[in-house]
Amino acid sequence: MRSRCECRLTVIGTKRDVQAFHDSAWEQILRARYYDPLQLSPCRFVGQFEVVDHDLKRFRRLSKAHPDLVLLLDFELFPGRIKGLAKAKAGELEHCEISY
Repeated sequence: MRSRCECRLTVIGTKRDVQAFHDSAWEQILRARYYDPLQLSPCRFVGQFEVVDHDLKRFRRLSKAHPDLVLLLDFELFPGRIKGLAKAKAGELEHCEISY
C-alpha cells in the first residue's frame, strides 16, 4: 500500500551553496509534490511538500550531491502514524522515528 508523507525540509549552509541547492533538481530527487516555499534567506532554505512512499535513501543521495550543506527533514507518514526527523550531511544520515 502506498503511503502519503508530509515533509518539511530545512537546508543550512553558505549563501552560495543554499542558492545552488534551491536552483537544483532537489524536488525531482525527493519526488516532492505540492511544494510550498516557507523561507529563502541567504544561508537557509525551508520548504514543505508531500511525497508518496517515503524513502530516506533519496534524502541521503541528495545530501551526497550537496556535501557542504546540512539537510534536516521533518516528516509525518499517513496512515502509518509515524513522525520522524532526519539529519544528513555529506551522505551521513541520522534519524529517529516515533509511532503515535
